Amino acid sequence: MNSKSIHTNNGKEKNFSSSDFIALVTIIALLLIDYFPYNQTMEIINPQFRYLSFLNIFLGIHCYFKEKNNQFGFFSIFRKNYVANIYLLFLFFCCLSLFVAKNSSLVFTKLTQVFIVFSLFINLSITLKNKRHLIYHIVFIVCIAAFFQSGQEFLNFIKQLKAKSIIDALNNLKGNTGNINILAASLTVKVPFLLIAITHFKNFKRIFLISILLLVTIVIFLTGARTPLLSLFGIYTAYLLFYFKENSFVRSSIFKTTLLIIPIIAAIFIANLFFKESKDKSRYVSLQSRVEQINADDASASARLYYWKNVAQITINHPFFGVGLGNYQIESIPYERLMENDSSVSLHAHNDFLEITAETGILNGVIYFLLFVVVVYINLKRIIRPIDKTTSEIAILCLMIVIAYTLDSFFNFPMYRPTMQIFFCLLLALTVVNKNYITESSKKAESPAISIIFIIFNVILCYSATLINKASNLEYLIQTDDINVNASGVLTGDEVVKRLPKYPNVFSTSESFYEYAGIYYLREKNYSKALNCFSKANKINPYLGRVSFYKNIMSVERGNIDSAYIYSKEAFYLRPRNSNFYRTATQIAAMKGDTLEILKEHQIVTKYRNSPEAWITAGEALGNAGFSRNKLIDFINKGIKDFPNDSTLLKKKNSFLITNYIIKGQEFGGQGKRDKELELYQKALKIDPKNIYALQNIGFCYFNQGKNDLAIPYFKKAIEYPGLDDGKTEFYIGSSYLRLNDKTNACKYFEIANSKNFPDAKAELNQNCK
Repeated sequence: MNSKSIHTNNGKEKNFSSSDFIALVTIIALLLIDYFPYNQTMEIINPQFRYLSFLNIFLGIHCYFKEKNNQFGFFSIFRKNYVANIYLLFLFFCCLSLFVAKNSSLVFTKLTQVFIVFSLFINLSITLKNKRHLIYHIVFIVCIAAFFQSGQEFLNFIKQLKAKSIIDALNNLKGNTGNINILAASLTVKVPFLLIAITHFKNFKRIFLISILLLVTIVIFLTGARTPLLSLFGIYTAYLLFYFKENSFVRSSIFKTTLLIIPIIAAIFIANLFFKESKDKSRYVSLQSRVEQINADDASASARLYYWKNVAQITINHPFFGVGLGNYQIESIPYERLMENDSSVSLHAHNDFLEITAETGILNGVIYFLLFVVVVYINLKRIIRPIDKTTSEIAILCLMIVIAYTLDSFFNFPMYRPTMQIFFCLLLALTVVNKNYITESSKKAESPAISIIFIIFNVILCYSATLINKASNLEYLIQTDDINVNASGVLTGDEVVKRLPKYPNVFSTSESFYEYAGIYYLREKNYSKALNCFSKANKINPYLGRVSFYKNIMSVERGNIDSAYIYSKEAFYLRPRNSNFYRTATQIAAMKGDTLEILKEHQIVTKYRNSPEAWITAGEALGNAGFSRNKLIDFINKGIKDFPNDSTLLKKKNSFLITNYIIKGQEFGGQGKRDKELELYQKALKIDPKNIYALQNIGFCYFNQGKNDLAIPYFKKAIEYPGLDDGKTEFYIGSSYLRLNDKTNACKYFEIANSKNFPDAKAELNQNCK
């Protein structure tokens, strides 16, 4: 089976074995993860994790036969190995968090994912044992993967550039990773491989690799993500220091390192050209501006600081075992209620170290961080005191990967992103196997039962990953129905309940599956089943206020305004920055005539989310609740003071003024004070010359005074604009013409009024128009 020979760093030839082939195929199989289809799931990570679980089974079978041949035992990974043992200890505390978690479903979900990654680490460690001679093959394979990933994304960018605007093309940069920041991180973690490859390979390969680096960095810069900028700086600094240490500061070294820097400079120039054309004022101004935005005053940075503050508070409240692995996405919601708008939740703390600490306890947070410290220490030691060139090359590769991964962990959440986890596993595995092993043939072989148990464990993980994938498919189908808005969908309430997943029991956005089942039943008017589902949903996630909001809708539909009032307030006070909850709560408070409640809710909203819309919403509700008209004007004036240039508030004030003038005018009309009545209508008309009610009322005023010739023009002007469809205005035009003895025009307008079913029009037609 030794079909080919490869060269090692010491110049010796080593036969290319079947296990070498399997090792390289494994790396290729892992990198294919970036091309997986969503396959009707909400998040790409779910089919990716299932794929990794399948791969673990096949690798486990391979490792079983490898162990059977006494090449590498399962426990050899943990024997005198700090990395593997710290990792195992970390997983132990993750499991312990199950006993304190409010939502065990989420713990099972995340445990499935972290154990899939752990199994991949084990399999890679066994597969890459004694495979250090393959390092440049692995490096080159990763470089090819970077070429296809960045090339595909850049081509898609150019296509969208032709079909859409530059800003749309930039915003759609996300590849198959889920979002723009994950794409940038996924490419950044491949840059270390490119740096090593460019300085190792020669001639055509080197030119090809330089072009890949250029393409990769262009796409990274086009994303506008800031963390990769820090990562690239760290990666380049580490590698340049290493390279000059190994090769001295000579002409050839300077030439090779220059080849690494030129693509970066060119990529900066090209990215800035696109940014300049976008004319964007925030994210896509220039790379320099993105670097300058790395400060606490930036909106994104401020949001992260707020999340970290909340994580610290969660940790203080749950210091020993946390809130449960994966439970952050629910348990963080109460801490964010005064920051997040509408139904938005953070889902992640944007810092894996802090999130793990909040979910599994302070001790485990320290253990997780210690894992990276140990990896850095081991690889630095191998660089400073190298055994051979291969050892130091692998060590610097690991050090660069850990820089990229750690920085991404500090600002984002790569822990549950398979596209990043494969490099996390590769980092740990290379750290574990990067040493010259003494042959183990003389050692006592481990029992094959260990490998069999490991394979069975991976089969269980695969089954669990399949359940999670099915849940994601159901989430996709529900979201496609858009049942939050639509009256019905493809699914029904019974179908959703029938397909409810064992776990996770919430959407990727944290809403309960039971909540959506309740919404389906609500749309179907099956109120008893809806109420039952809402009650279950409230136990799973009671913090979003959506359950109370839909109970409020159900109560309104059933005519129970008192219950609707209670539920609308529950929803609002849970999420006071939710504009929909605020609008609904004030509307129902208006139905109850509770102006004090409206003012109370308005005070809370304007404290945390002040906007012209907040003043308009409260103003309309106060008007409907019978609030004093003069006080209503004063109320809107306060809003205008906050937002003096807002046209909607000025328009709303004018609307209130016009209504006030018309109502007062009608009061004067009832008292027979026609001059004062007309004066107020004219004031209203001065504000809005097209106001149909002011025009119509002036017509009535003149009609009631017998000034029919003056009334007709105002009546006619009123019906030029939409809104008067009952035929009343046309009837009085006809009556005015009849008083002026113009039966032709009188009958014409009586006919129009009759066609609009105005009740008195037919009698006038019968009496005067035969």
